Order: sequence, then C-alpha cells, then structure tokens
Amino acid sequence: MSWTRTFWNIAAEPLRWSRCYHPRLNPSDPRILIIRRNRMGDMIYTLPLLHALRRHFPKAHLTMVCDPPGAPIARACPAVNEVIVLQSGWNPWQALMKNAAVLQEYDWVIAAKGGFDRRLAVLARLTNAVVRIGFERHADRDSAYYTDPVALPPNPHDEHQIETLLRLLKPLGLVQPTEYTVDLGLIIPETSRVFAAGVLAQAPFIPSRPFVLINLSSTVRLKFREEDFIGLMRWILATTELAIGLVGVPADQQKAVEIAHCMASNRIVAVETPGPLDLAALLQHAVCLITPEGGAAHLAAVVNTPAIVLWSEGPFKKWYSRGPGHVFVHAKAGEKSIPPERVWQALQPILEAKAR
Repeated sequence: MSWTRTFWNIAAEPLRWSRCYHPRLNPSDPRILIIRRNRMGDMIYTLPLLHALRRHFPKAHLTMVCDPPGAPIARACPAVNEVIVLQSGWNPWQALMKNAAVLQEYDWVIAAKGGFDRRLAVLARLTNAVVRIGFERHADRDSAYYTDPVALPPNPHDEHQIETLLRLLKPLGLVQPTEYTVDLGLIIPETSRVFAAGVLAQAPFIPSRPFVLINLSSTVRLKFREEDFIGLMRWILATTELAIGLVGVPADQQKAVEIAHCMASNRIVAVETPGPLDLAALLQHAVCLITPEGGAAHLAAVVNTPAIVLWSEGPFKKWYSRGPGHVFVHAKAGEKSIPPERVWQALQPILEAKAR
C-alpha cells in the first residue's frame, strides 16, 4: 500500500501546481467536488446525496463531475452550482490526467459510487483535495486514494444505492445519513415543458383522453419481447380509451415507429424525446409508464408518475425505482419471458385509481 500511495502522490504533485488553490477561510463555505460516473439512473440516485450536502452546507459551492449521460440530470438539480463533463482520451491514463488537471482547487472531493472503483479512486486522488471521501474495500486501513475511506455495507446488494451513497456523508460529520429524507427533486426546464405541451397538443393526445407511455428500450437482456408489447397494447386498445405513446432511446426510435404503424390504430403514436428531461416533462402528464428496469423508470420516480416496471435481472434491492405507485413485474424462475397477462393485471389498480 505504501508504494501505491507514494506513486500516486508523485503523479498528483505536478497537477497541484497547475492551478492556484485557495483554501476556504470559512469551513461552512467549502468547494465540494462530487464525481459520479456512468448512466442517467446512477445520477438520479445521487440526487439525495446532493440535496443533503446543500441542506447542511448551504453556502458551499457544489460542482458535479460526470459522464455525458448524467449531465442533463446534474444540470437540473437545484443543489448543484456547476457541472463538469468528463472528457475521453486516447488511453485511460491520459484521460485521467487530462480530467484531473481541471479538477484542482477543491476542498473536498466525494467519489460517489456504491462500491470501490479503482479508476474513480485514482481520479479522486489526482484532484489533490484536502479531504477525499470514497468507498474502500478495507476502510479500517490507510488508503492510497482517500483521506477518509468509508466502509461498504455488509451486504451491498441488499441496500438501495441511495442509502449506500448517503454513507459517504459520515466523514463530514453527518451522522445517521440513512435517516434523511430521500429527495429526488429536479427542476424541469421550460424548454422541456414546451416540448411536452407541443406533443400533447397533437393527436392522439387530446385534453379529454388520458394516455400511457410505453418505453421499448432496455440496457439489459429483456424478458419482455416485442410481440409481448404488442399483445399488451391490444388489450389496452380493446378495453380502455387510453392513448399510447411509444418512447425509446434514439437507437430504438425506428422500432417504435414501425410498431406504431403495424398496430394501425389512431390511438398509438411513436414519440421522439430529444433528451431525458423532455421525457420527464411528458411523464408528468401520463397516467402510467410501462417500462423495463432502467433510466425511464427512475425518471418516473423523479416526477412521481406511476409505473409498471418489467424486471428481468440485476440486484433488485439495490436498483429498484423509488417512485410512489411503482409496481414491479418479475420474471419467475424458469420463465423465458414475462407473460403480458401478468403486466395487464398489474396495470388494473393504476387504471382504477385514475378512474376514481
């Protein structure tokens, strides 16, 4: 460990002098750097950590550092003062040094990931922040990367990512962080609200007709096939007056258009959402979202929209969407796909509540 620490101390030293660091005179006014990598859902479940930091350090300058998929969510968080998007490089080492060079001048850095990640730990070390917080495999030992290593929960897959990340507040004197109110608050920009209003002004979305959104995209191997989505939509068309909007990531837009065309109904349309906040603005008006596990489900949690979440794989307790009215339909042992009948049954209480 001592050789590792020495190596990174030497590597970080030239970066220290590349910027002029000015420590805060008032400890309640620190410059805090929070690094959160990976996808949109990861950023959404970092929001409670950001809001907790803002509540306890109202004068602090909070800078969020993230990969491009998380940037729209970070920019919409009212607790954040600044967002820096990580840049790629011609190799991982060069990218680390390039990014670390612009991440100097901070008092504290928090590596916000629910586990130990060596590349993230190295980036945190290279910031040269006086206080560096992150998860270590063995928090009872000296760390080569963090001044204040934090122990992981005994069973990481049995605790939600929100509560795990809130453990990172303990070195800052915030005791019992898992008892804080979970705050997923975002500010939906006016441009996204205008986008949603434009979509809802067109057929089949008329003021008197409620609608559901169906997300076709998944980052995991989904146990709900295209023919299952079609079967479910036929039930909705036959037994309700709901309109249906099909959404998906850009790579699945053509699929959404083709399915809407094949259904040959004037109550189904494919909706292209330019960004996640545009989808969030549209979700605010929907009766329900039907979606695979992942980013769309987490967006529905942010805007308090009921959701039927198709769960195929992954640690459920760690990553389930934390929205009121979210119902999870799991593939049972031995099932190759989730039967559409089970999804239809899960939808009934939501429709009944809407009808009241």
